[in-house]
Amino acid sequence: MSNLLVVMLGCALGGAMRYLITTYINKLGYFPYGTLAVNLIGCFLIGMIATLLTEKIQGTSPYLSLFLTVGFLGGLTTFSSFTNETLILWHTGDFISVLLNVGLNTFGGLLAAWIGRILIYMAF
Repeated sequence: MSNLLVVMLGCALGGAMRYLITTYINKLGYFPYGTLAVNLIGCFLIGMIATLLTEKIQGTSPYLSLFLTVGFLGGLTTFSSFTNETLILWHTGDFISVLLNVGLNTFGGLLAAWIGRILIYMAF
């Protein structure tokens, strides 16, 4: 199986998951909660998966890493949607939500990835 096919399959599943999560969560209000959720979930999972595949589990398939990180998590998370939604908030003049969105996605993502790594270290 080619690397490209593995990534494409992962992206398809991750993108479908992103659609389902954001569609459900965005019903909470006009703030882009869905994008925030998938970005934080993706950061948490990449912290766990990258640590597992590079430091804790020996001999895993390179296809698995490509499928999960570049494919699935690449399709699940979305920097372009985050940027667009932040600009929409900016144009509405809601600067508090702009700062909140940027801060939560950026620092929340770093925190989520760190927590994912810590959980793997605790488990192994």
